[in-house]
Amino acid sequence: MMRYAIAYGCLLFLVATSEWSSGQQSPPPHQSSGSVSLCELTSAWRNYDHSTVRIEAVYASGAESSEVYDVNCPTRSDAAWVEFPEIIEKGTPPDIMDKLNQLLRSDGRARIVVVGRFDGPRKVDIPPETPPAVADLMRSVNSRYGHQNRWNFQFVFSKIEKVERVPSSDPWPNQTSEKK
Repeated sequence: MMRYAIAYGCLLFLVATSEWSSGQQSPPPHQSSGSVSLCELTSAWRNYDHSTVRIEAVYASGAESSEVYDVNCPTRSDAAWVEFPEIIEKGTPPDIMDKLNQLLRSDGRARIVVVGRFDGPRKVDIPPETPPAVADLMRSVNSRYGHQNRWNFQFVFSKIEKVERVPSSDPWPNQTSEKK
């Protein structure tokens, strides 16, 4: 009886360690296959910086902006600049790309589920002896993304999974409040 218990224990140990070593253990939350809210990404950006994540958000595109935002985030500063590599169009099913393009032409925005890399503010090296006011300016401008450095965060699309129309009752990003 004892021999069977030892053998069973050894078998459980081998199975557990083989799953762990083959990478089948549960991934950390910021690399999970489930979606992460944009609000969570931006509020805890150090935990997700340069991570590949899935988000559901509103993608808005215009002449001088390309951004994702979440109507549930408390402020405008929680939006992220979007980099939309051309390869996305090749890797996304044509019906999804067609729907996205149609919604962007008609509404300027679409609710999407997208996988991509999230980037927090860039690290800015400030030379020693830099006056404090200049250092603050360097940090505020050089750490940001997009047109006129308006965004603290960046999201680089790698795969669009779902596209839907945004309800007209959902606010645009400039209709959310600013942090005080």
